[in-house]
Amino acid sequence: MKGLRLYLPPFAPDTSGAAAVLYPLGGMVVIVDAGGCAGNICGFDEPRWQEEGAKSAVFSAGLRDMDAIMGRDDKLIEKVRLACEEIEPQFIAFIGTPVPAVIGTDYRALTRMAKKATGLPAIAVDSDGTKLYDAGGGKALLALCRAFAKGQTAGHCGTIGLLGLTPLDFSAGKRGRLADALREEGWSAVCCYDRLTDFTQPCCRKNLVVSPLGLPAARFLAEHCGIPYEIGLPGAFLNDLAAKIASGLAKEDRVLIIHQQVLAGALRGALRQGGHHGLITCATFFEQPAGTSEPGDAVFREEDEFQAFVAGGRFTAIVGDPSLRRALPSFGGRFLALPHFAVSGTTSAS
Repeated sequence: MKGLRLYLPPFAPDTSGAAAVLYPLGGMVVIVDAGGCAGNICGFDEPRWQEEGAKSAVFSAGLRDMDAIMGRDDKLIEKVRLACEEIEPQFIAFIGTPVPAVIGTDYRALTRMAKKATGLPAIAVDSDGTKLYDAGGGKALLALCRAFAKGQTAGHCGTIGLLGLTPLDFSAGKRGRLADALREEGWSAVCCYDRLTDFTQPCCRKNLVVSPLGLPAARFLAEHCGIPYEIGLPGAFLNDLAAKIASGLAKEDRVLIIHQQVLAGALRGALRQGGHHGLITCATFFEQPAGTSEPGDAVFREEDEFQAFVAGGRFTAIVGDPSLRRALPSFGGRFLALPHFAVSGTTSAS
């Protein structure tokens, strides 16, 4: 049944995905809401708030009923102007929520007004809170590229870029291991697109798309900056992850891997290279871009679709976020933890 969940938690929405991309860039992030969406982002969907020394300028527009009904954008822009005098951001970013989606907020006009009032670059992400984190994160990355990278040219140094790298998919430890693995492969530097200069002065020889939310930006940078891209994860990182997962599998297990599609597909390849002989199927609740899947892979939109797929798949092992196990009370096989923060809001394997 559409929207019905008896076991699974709500996943991180598109607003949170956009905020995750913008978090480290030194901008002023304005959630265009009455306060609830901003509270959800800051309280549940952004693990970096819990890290010592972490900070980001995230504000709620604080819309009241009459602000929304009357379209009082001038009041919002005045709030932005006054805040800019205090924090001196590098740019302004507006993130949409259900309220501006319902009233038809003109984001182009909003960014023009913000630029005129503050003299700073301004972008907008037209998320609406009804989609999932990868949709919003992809829009945010693309908006940054369109605003700051267009017309730039690729570098010829030994730098590789990682597109789609957010804590909603990769914990701090995994992000560090990704960078280390790429250096082991011979890259002299790793660009994580976590500074504004990574967009204004792109210097990567190649981009690596590590989750589906990085794909729209990768295509833009390839077309406008001449930076080629690949989809996948570095071998050393995958070997470590596959070895950990394989230790809990039998060689002939029928395995279902549930995560974001890039990581799930790359892990499948690493398990096969490591000698796994059984069927391995990948599935996701999120985007599954063309070229990242194999026949038999699945995309779930509802909880009962997930349950029916598992019931009919004769799987003997499932690899996924531990919170998914609750939706499968009659599954008798092994469940191996592969935490996904966007699913459960935790990086714990317990």
